Amino acid sequence: MKKEKVSKIVMVLLYLLCGAGIGVLCGNLFGEENFGIFLLGTFGVVLAALGMMLVHILLHEAGHLLFGLLTGYRFVSFRIFNLMWQKDDDGRIRLYHFQLSGTAGQCIMAPPDRKDGKMPFFWYNLGGVTVNFLLAILSGVLYIVVRDNAYVAFVCLLFGILGVLTGLTNALPLPGLANDGRNTVEMARSPKARKAFYLQMQAVIMLQKGIRIKDFPDEWFAMPTDEELQNTICCIMAVFLCDKLFDERKYAEAQAQMDDFLGRKTAIDTVHRQLLKVNALFCELAGKKNQVKIESYLDQELQKFMKAMPNYPGIIRTQYAYALYQNDRQAAQKQRDLFEKAALTYPYQVEIEAERECMALAAQLAE
Repeated sequence: MKKEKVSKIVMVLLYLLCGAGIGVLCGNLFGEENFGIFLLGTFGVVLAALGMMLVHILLHEAGHLLFGLLTGYRFVSFRIFNLMWQKDDDGRIRLYHFQLSGTAGQCIMAPPDRKDGKMPFFWYNLGGVTVNFLLAILSGVLYIVVRDNAYVAFVCLLFGILGVLTGLTNALPLPGLANDGRNTVEMARSPKARKAFYLQMQAVIMLQKGIRIKDFPDEWFAMPTDEELQNTICCIMAVFLCDKLFDERKYAEAQAQMDDFLGRKTAIDTVHRQLLKVNALFCELAGKKNQVKIESYLDQELQKFMKAMPNYPGIIRTQYAYALYQNDRQAAQKQRDLFEKAALTYPYQVEIEAERECMALAAQLAE
């Protein structure tokens, strides 16, 4: 946790430095104007910066797509915020809604078959930051060319600064962050991480084809060693094992496995840690219903996480079960309505099927 705090501090400092740099640029550009013009100009710059940041996020994910295709990967899905374009099993690309806290975008691709345990991973993982840095360099060159025009030069410089910011936040291999740089370093160091990464991409394809996690190949499910659990990518295989037990409705066993995993010192990222707590909470609500245990899961951190992802089916399912536990039928119905709405545009309908079973069980137990 200490390492994660250091990583967060580094990220905050990067954004503060970027903001300070933009502030200096605004001062140089509008400093001689009256205060009203200065405020109006600064407001316009903030809006422009937000727009440019969106462009960099889009081009970052496009970089993953481009370099993935160049190294033998196949397109699976492309997401910006909660808008996700996925190539379904019938070959058609459809628009879905998928929300994942802490990520502004994601490009998922199917890796080529592994040969002698090897597969390309470097350029696919770092394709996004490569594009961000190349655009920043291009912006710097354009700035030199057009610097006599203050406003055009300002736009070039602003776009370049935001390109560096986007590139660094994704490239720095900081502990506790499952970003591109961290993934690349971990895969470069560990063959087990490369295998885990390959299986994670294959898992997305299986879900896309309508195969539930309980029906994934048995050889995929093994608890990583203590050493492997210090690797963020390998940690996901432990999550796989917990998810399989959960999907098999072995709730007591799944909860015990999740409690054990969450209680150990691992490199699991924040999103997967909180999603495990969501599932463990449901297991308790479907089992012993111990109030102390329920409150231990439902801490401030988890409540904040669930508020950040209100349309995620697994979170809705657990919120529904919790409302029933509290005998709040109105809140439960609200969660059920929200679930049905989210289900219409969720990309993995096989997960919707599994969540419906969980909600039916919660309703049965409440009666």
